[in-house]
Amino acid sequence: MVRSAHDSLPELVGASRHELYWLDWVRFAAAFMVVAIHARGGTWVDWASIEGSDRSAIAAVFFAVTRAGTESVLVFFVLSGYLVGGALIKRVQAGSLRLSDYAVDRASRIFVPLIPALAFSGAVAWWTGRPTSITEFFGTLAGLQGVMIASFASNVPLWSLSYEVWFYVLGGAAAALCAGRPRLAALSFFAVVAALCIFTKLNSTFLFVWCVGALSCQATGSLRGRAIVTVAFVFAICGYIVSQVHTDSVSVKQFTWLQHLPSQSVGHLMLGVGISLLLPSLVAARPRGPFLIIVHDLGAKIAASSYTLYLIHYPVLYLIEYYHPSRYSTFSSESIGWYGGRIVAALFVAFLFYVPFEKRTATVRRWARARIKFYALGHKGLFSETTRLDIS
Repeated sequence: MVRSAHDSLPELVGASRHELYWLDWVRFAAAFMVVAIHARGGTWVDWASIEGSDRSAIAAVFFAVTRAGTESVLVFFVLSGYLVGGALIKRVQAGSLRLSDYAVDRASRIFVPLIPALAFSGAVAWWTGRPTSITEFFGTLAGLQGVMIASFASNVPLWSLSYEVWFYVLGGAAAALCAGRPRLAALSFFAVVAALCIFTKLNSTFLFVWCVGALSCQATGSLRGRAIVTVAFVFAICGYIVSQVHTDSVSVKQFTWLQHLPSQSVGHLMLGVGISLLLPSLVAARPRGPFLIIVHDLGAKIAASSYTLYLIHYPVLYLIEYYHPSRYSTFSSESIGWYGGRIVAALFVAFLFYVPFEKRTATVRRWARARIKFYALGHKGLFSETTRLDIS
């Protein structure tokens, strides 16, 4: 969903390449958790159907952890706000917002991996006899899944892409308004209104989480220290618990006393605030010593394909489930082997798609910027306003 921390560094005004640490590991961990959650659902039956002798404490913890799908995606939203929203704020303050570059960066980030992922999803759906729709295909490209349509080819995790698309539209349009460019004011205003209308159909709490992530980037210099980290952990843990106890379950009875707790939306916001408060201290934690440096640099490598992994894993898992539909009610070497195999298969296919597509995002971006610059030079009058708006 968001870029590598290294890829995002140039957007943070005044940030050197070595000021954002560990974000790649956070990004990969969130993507891996989503895969682990969906792989578990295709491997074992629900908790209530697990044989009694296999309901150990370890198994209970495993099932509890691998049901936190929304919470894992929320990490992406916070990172997106921190890296993209934070960069927009800093560029507006510096007077260096370039909307054409911003649009190219965001569009290339979303669509270069997404289009082949949709093609793969459609191919898997066709092979397995699942329905596809051309309306859903183009609607998903437009970020309308969950607003007007379902995700294309039943690739359920793509629901979060609609949020990212409209985060970017809203953030860019709001930044253009704040930049004070008269010729763009009307267009930017209506873009903001359109994005807000979309969020009346989506979960607006996730927009608040994105904004909190952006604001935490703005206050990075002061949101550090043990006290802030302690408060961050309290918010994150409490938010996670509130979110989880409100999550629907076919195996755990929902108690009436839950109505006295804060809502799930409040839990999501608390978790988002906790993560946002942790990021400034995390990105300032410079790895010291050869081992930590190696671990940190490894994060950049394994996280590079995280977005592709998120887009691709669901049809991969479904294809495996199509040929091996049985779900296990016990924890055995066979069931654990199938679970691990599902995850490895998703990682492998994601890497195969990453190399020719997502890895080439920067190349596509440079080509698009060159085309826009060439076109703008031939239409100076038309582009005179927008060429002074800089973001890179």
